[in-house]
Amino acid sequence: MGKRWEGVFRLIGIGWYIAVCILLGTLGGRWLGQKLDGKSYEVLFTLLGLFSGLIVAFLGVYRMLRLIAQNNHDNDKGTN
Repeated sequence: MGKRWEGVFRLIGIGWYIAVCILLGTLGGRWLGQKLDGKSYEVLFTLLGLFSGLIVAFLGVYRMLRLIAQNNHDNDKGTN
């Protein structure tokens, strides 16, 4: 497989990472809110889980893209 497909699969992996982080955060917050036995807790912890999932996804994607950019930069230096 060529470098083109490698980039495509990396982007697909990043998309899945974002989706899983947000989904797990939201479902985890909802589960915790239900365990505390209150409708207001369920909404509160669902939102907290959603925001924590978004933060984890953002930080993870930032690190992944920084690593990809660094690898591309190192490869460009090697071709000179």
